[in-house]
Amino acid sequence: MGLKDLREAKKLSRTELAKLSGIRYQKIRDIEVGIIKPENIALKTAVKLAAALGCDPAELMRPDKEDG
Repeated sequence: MGLKDLREAKKLSRTELAKLSGIRYQKIRDIEVGIIKPENIALKTAVKLAAALGCDPAELMRPDKEDG
């Protein structure tokens, strides 16, 4: 499960995740649509997103289901 799958599993919008994590909506969008590759997410960003989603930061590096 990648970022989008994890976010959707928690039933959060990008806006809600941005507020919870302190990460800008645009950065979350860029990661989800592939502008920022999961392996290139900054550690600080991954830690904040993982804390908001209740997961391990490494889970953010996985592709979303629809991506294969």
